[in-house]
Amino acid sequence: MRALLRFIGFILLTGGFVAFVIDGARGIANSEFVSTSLATTLEAALPSLFPHFLPWMSTHLPEAVQRLITNSVLTLPTSAVGAILGILLLWLGRRPADPFLFKPLR
Repeated sequence: MRALLRFIGFILLTGGFVAFVIDGARGIANSEFVSTSLATTLEAALPSLFPHFLPWMSTHLPEAVQRLITNSVLTLPTSAVGAILGILLLWLGRRPADPFLFKPLR
């Protein structure tokens, strides 16, 4: 399970870095840094699924959660979301610390 979390974490962290590089290259070309929002990225990556997500969310989630997702999470930069989720999954998939009380005596 930890290996799967680390693998997905590396993929998300890499995706966040790639999104940052793409935004940076676009910013250099336009002489102004503009980050791509998560909604734009999901629309481009999942063109058949994402349009069904918002109506599904309005029927299955409470109003406060809907507002949080549409006003906050979907407007965040893709690079930041990928990096934060990737680091979180890498942290969750790390090896647990050895308990210091049960170390063998040598």
